Amino acid sequence: VFGVGLFIGNTIGGKAADRNVDRTLIVVLSVLVVVLVGFALTAGNQVLTVASIVLMGGFGFAAVPGLQMRVMKYAASAPTLASGANIGAFNVGNALGAWLGGVTITAGLGYTSPIWAGAGITLLGLAVMIIAAAGTKRAAQQASSSAGERVAPEPVTVLH
Repeated sequence: VFGVGLFIGNTIGGKAADRNVDRTLIVVLSVLVVVLVGFALTAGNQVLTVASIVLMGGFGFAAVPGLQMRVMKYAASAPTLASGANIGAFNVGNALGAWLGGVTITAGLGYTSPIWAGAGITLLGLAVMIIAAAGTKRAAQQASSSAGERVAPEPVTVLH
C-alpha cells in the first residue's frame, strides 16, 4: 500500500511542482508532518495504520519531484553531478532515519517513536524549506526591481 501512495504522490507532486515548486514543497511537507503525527497517535488501529501508510508514501514522495527540480534549478551548470548528489542525499537521509528510529526504540521510547522522530525531522525540513523559499522570493523581487530600474529610461524632454 505504501507503493500505491508513492506512485500517486510522485505523479501529483510532479504536476504541482511544475506550477510552483516552493509552494508545493511547503504544502507537502506540512501535510506530511500532520500525517506522521496522526499515524503515531493512531498506530494501534489497523485501518488507520493502513491509511497512514498510504498517505505517508503519497506525501513523502510528492516532495521528490519538487526537490529534484529545485536542485536542478540551482545547479544548471552541473546537472549530472547535482542530480547524483541529490539522490545520494536521499540515501543518506534513509540511512540516518533508520538509525535514528533504532536509537529511539533502543532508548525505550516505544515502537511509535520512529514515527515521532520522522515528524520532527520533517518539521525541521519544512522550516529549512520556508527559509529557502523566502530567500528565493526576496532574490526574485530584488532582481525584478533592479531590472525595472534598468529597463525604464528617464523621460526625454524635447525642446522646441
